[in-house]
Amino acid sequence: MHNKYYLRNAITLNVNNKKYDAIAIKITAVEIRKHRHQFKYFDFTNSIKDGFAVYKICRADEEDIFQGMVAVKVSTGFLECGNMEISDLNKSPISMYNYVGKCIIGLCCKISEDEGFGGAIAFFAKNNLFGYYGRYGADLLFGLRMFLDEKAAKKLIDLYF
Repeated sequence: MHNKYYLRNAITLNVNNKKYDAIAIKITAVEIRKHRHQFKYFDFTNSIKDGFAVYKICRADEEDIFQGMVAVKVSTGFLECGNMEISDLNKSPISMYNYVGKCIIGLCCKISEDEGFGGAIAFFAKNNLFGYYGRYGADLLFGLRMFLDEKAAKKLIDLYF
């Protein structure tokens, strides 16, 4: 896995619909704790303890303001996405940026491609997000388990990279 990924035109500022490039940077537990206030309901330090790599997603020109985070780990034949979460700043009813979640999914697909899995990813979804992930080509496997195949991944990879 690379330490840094650049995503072009990845997020949109809601007040003026201006698109911004994003950057995804692998981070440590120390940095996660420093920015914990941006993610009140998720503790990504546990993901690191479980062997996941954690990436912060920021505007390319604002690396200290997290727009989202994701935990990923190489599994057998695919990339496991442990947690995908947008920052509290980007949650309804008033969100600062749009498309942060979509760019997180695209990032996961790119990491999967770089690891030799063709972009395939798997993850557990929250019940209310099945439709959201389905928009990007994810299919329900069983229970809360979802999978995004190489064909759907290619669309997101081409969009951002």
